[in-house]
Amino acid sequence: MKNKNIKDLGQKFVDYLHDTDIKLTEENDGRLESLNSENDITDSLRKKFKDVNFLEKGHNRSFGDIDVEIDGIVYPINVKMVDEKTGTYNGGGPKVFNYILFGKKDTNWMRLITSLKDGTPENVHSEYYYLVYYKRSNKKPQFVSLTDIDSDSIVTNPSNPIQLRQKLKTIQRTEKEKVSFMVGLLKEVLFKRAKPYMTMENLID
Repeated sequence: MKNKNIKDLGQKFVDYLHDTDIKLTEENDGRLESLNSENDITDSLRKKFKDVNFLEKGHNRSFGDIDVEIDGIVYPINVKMVDEKTGTYNGGGPKVFNYILFGKKDTNWMRLITSLKDGTPENVHSEYYYLVYYKRSNKKPQFVSLTDIDSDSIVTNPSNPIQLRQKLKTIQRTEKEKVSFMVGLLKEVLFKRAKPYMTMENLID
């Protein structure tokens, strides 16, 4: 099985998972159940797709729940197991912004903003993917890059910056539009984080 690119491979993951019974850990806490059950998804993919170069868990180049290397490029994949009753779920924070815009992983808000002030990139450096599995549902899983997700499918939050909605909608963007989209999301998050302080200091109503 030859994988031309990460999106082709992601679609194969989706098709396989849609026809596979993923074992749930059955905790009473739905969030804990989702977190613990994600291992069953990643283990199942490793067993099924033996010709795919998955990085070992904890590899120093890893960044997602499961990482795939194609033609020397490592693609981090954030596995999300989502209940149908869940309104939104966490998609990441400053590290995700930094990875997409600059290809670097570890950061904090101040270092990220400093990097942007030193120069906003013309193109995104790296793509960050989500593999979304809807548990106890007939919904087909989804494999999407954050930069391809429609604005209507994302909610920004001061505590958990990127929140994704159910059944993600996607849109085509140019490289420059992807950068603009990510910077726009970042500004929304930063404004919401700063709003209580600005209100207290009468900087905004």
